[in-house]
Formats: sequence, C-alpha cells, structure tokens
Amino acid sequence: MTPELLSLARYLASSRARFNLSEMNRYLSREYKEKELYESLKPHFFDLDLFCDVHYKCTKLVNTPLPADEQVIRELEEMLKAPHLPPAIENLVGSYIERSCGKNWHTGETARLLRENIVKQKEEYWSGSSKYPKLRVITYLLYHFPVYFCQFQNLLLDLLKGGLLTTKMSIVDAGSGPGTITLSTLDFFNRLLEIYSRNKIDVKINLRIDSIEKVQENIDIYNELTSLYLSQHSHAKAAITVNQPVHAPVEKAEPPLDADLIIFSNVLAEMSAPPAQRAAAVERLASESRNPTVLLVEPADLVNSKALRVTQNALIKNGFTVYSPCTFLWGAVCTGGDCWSFREEGNIRVPEFMRKMSGTEEAYRYLNTDMKFTYVILRRDGAVEHKYRAGGKFARLSHLKKHVKKRINVVVSVMSGNLGDDEDLVFKICDGTTSIPCYAVLHSYHMNENNRALTEAGYGDIVEIFGALIRENREFSSYNLLISRSTIVIPVT
Repeated sequence: MTPELLSLARYLASSRARFNLSEMNRYLSREYKEKELYESLKPHFFDLDLFCDVHYKCTKLVNTPLPADEQVIRELEEMLKAPHLPPAIENLVGSYIERSCGKNWHTGETARLLRENIVKQKEEYWSGSSKYPKLRVITYLLYHFPVYFCQFQNLLLDLLKGGLLTTKMSIVDAGSGPGTITLSTLDFFNRLLEIYSRNKIDVKINLRIDSIEKVQENIDIYNELTSLYLSQHSHAKAAITVNQPVHAPVEKAEPPLDADLIIFSNVLAEMSAPPAQRAAAVERLASESRNPTVLLVEPADLVNSKALRVTQNALIKNGFTVYSPCTFLWGAVCTGGDCWSFREEGNIRVPEFMRKMSGTEEAYRYLNTDMKFTYVILRRDGAVEHKYRAGGKFARLSHLKKHVKKRINVVVSVMSGNLGDDEDLVFKICDGTTSIPCYAVLHSYHMNENNRALTEAGYGDIVEIFGALIRENREFSSYNLLISRSTIVIPVT
C-alpha cells in the first residue's frame, strides 16, 4: 500500500459521489488491476466513508439511521419470537467443539469432565470470579453462548427501532470472550440485510467491529469463529471488517477512537472493583468517542442486577444519560441503590450440541435456555426511548405512604414480566422517584378490557393507571397497587 494510492482514494472519496476503482489508474504512476486496488484499499474503506461492491464500483456512504419500516420490524420480531441459534452458528460452534474435544466429546470421560466444569463454572461465576482455561472455554460455548447470543439480538432490535443502528458503524465488543456478541451482531446484520432485500429496500452497510479480551484462549476462538462466519456469509450490500482483538483487560485497554456502539456483555460482574467503581472502566473506554451508545448487560440474579444499577447511577453522575429501559417520568434521576429489575424473553430452543452435552441423567443441570437479563443503554446526548413526562394529575410513587388504602392515579414504567402466577399477576413498576419496591397486582378475576393493557406492556413500556388501590406490604417493605375491575390502564405510545 503506497501513500500515493491512499492519498488519491481520499481525494476521490471527498470529491465524488461515486467512481470505479479502475479510474484511479488515470492518475497513478503505474497501472493496477482493480482487484489489487480493492485489496489494498479495503482496510481503509471505513475511514474513507466508501462502500465498494464486488464490481469495484465505489459509492460515497452517507451515514444515516438504518430503515426501521413497519414491515422490517415485523419480520425481525417474528424472527426473534422463536429464539434459537441459526443453523450456521449452531454448526460453527458444534464443529469447533468437535475439533477441540474429538468426535465423541459428549460421551465417556470427556463428557464427564465437561459437565463437571459447567457446574464449577457456575459456582465460580456466582462467587464473583471466573477463569477460562481451555476446557472452561468449551463449557462456556456449550452452556452460556446460546442464551447470550439470542438475548443480545433483542437488544439490537431495540437499537434499530430507536434509530441507533446506522449505515456506518464502529462497534466495540468489550470483554468479548470467544465472540458471542460479535457473532450475534454479524448474524443480526446479515439477516437484516436479507429482510431489506426481500422488501426491495436499497441499503449499504459499512461495519467495523473491534474487541477487547484478556484471555488468549478466548482470542484464538474469537478469531477462528468470526473468520469462518465471514468467509461463509458475505453480502453484496455489506462491507464488514472484524479486527484482531486487543489482548488486554477492559480496565486497562486503550480507549477506541470514535466508536458508535460499545458493549459490555457479562463483563462488569467479573471485575474485582465494587459496582460504583466499575463505572470508571466504562467511562474510560468511551472517553475517545464523541457520542457513543454504551450497552451494559448482566445476568438477572439479585446480586448482579442490583450491582448494574449502582454502576448505572455512577455513570449518570459522570454525564451519561439513560436511553432505556429506565424512564425518569418526573425528571428526577433515581439513586438505583436497591433496584432489582430484569427483562425476560422466554426460552431458547435447545441447540443440538447442548442437548448432547446434557446427557440423560440430571440433564436439567446442564441445560441453559432461559433468557433473563439486566441491561441499560446509555448515551451522552440526552436521547431517550420514551420522551413522555408525568403531569399533575398523577401521584408520584415516592408519595404512596400518604395514599395507603386510597385509590389514586399513577403513571409508571412496567419493569418486569409477570412475577406472580396465572391467578395473581404481579408486575414491578417504577416512575424513577422512589427506591422502595412497588408492584401492580392484578387478580385474574378482575382482569377486563379496561385493565388488560397492564399484562400486555413490554419491559420498560409506560402505562397510565387510573383508580389503583394502594396497600403497604410491611413484610417485604414494599407497596402494592391493586388493580380492580374499575381500574383503567392506558398504554402510552
């Protein structure tokens, strides 16, 4: 790659909307084949704002939000309604496990060791430590990878709906492990482009993915799996570059320059620092980016879920704003000190390699299919998913003590699925004003068309509730808002 080539490409990219690579030969000191020019310039297309297709025709790429038409969203939602690993990904992971552990890895002594390591890995995770020698990385692929892969695509769909996925994106997978988030992202964009093609929507994407990982075994698997996926799934409308991972802990890695999306998936809980201090690592990695979307994801258990909200609050104090799932309906930011809130997206279909690994005795111990996770999407520009703000006709949840045994009106975000059973439906609710847990309780006997919207609200959705009866639950230091037949629940769109 000569300076002459890059300088000319930069000039043409800045002065023309489109050009053929062959045109460069008019200005060069020697003649190049188009393929030579393409291969030499390919690593620079992202920074040049160029999209060059297989026919060596280059187009100036204007960075705009990816189309989120109703039909596109409907097809994506249908795709995610029955969550499972796509066959290509399942085969990729299954083949890697077989290459690493032998054709009969799911039988005999190898299977015993893998199952034993899955149990140990879970114990280590909940105790706040996690170590991944070679065998432990395999058990991660067997046990954790499928759920984390599937649940992340729901978050990518949220970003698409909000206009936070664009035609040109620099993405950083912080603490990438063996490539779960990167592969989930690649697959999501690949399927999104297929949907665009079916609906005759002309979209070109230039995507660059960088990653940070401290364990060499993970880096080796990351490189192998992502390169295999890209070699098997090229798309005429996509220019995708997956760079070599940076070998470092996320706490010490150099901040990436001007990233658009930075993801910390199941990483913060592995840090030795207390939750509030983990914010420093997040803030530092985002420090060289103008206005990144920062996505933090952790497991839904009590300890890690609460810890994430503490980290979230520390980041808010340092200038970040919450895009979702929290909406501060009265304008004040909550402390996040005692908040256990998580999202549920159902169960994934068991991939074949997980089914083989689980065996027949106590198989449930080795099956991981439940998508429950805590997350927050952060911005620096004040962008929020829901712009709605509460008005004077509603009571704040922080004032419930003076309304006990009274019927009042409130506006709240629904922050859980049904935590009760089929008879007594219980939903965690929040308006950002109180640290005391509050729940909307609806007995099935009282459900009707006036209040059914409560049961249909998605995680983070806002509802107005008229005529809820307030009860104090002293045993659990919380408040229940009883929803009766006369209560009216209206979704906020």
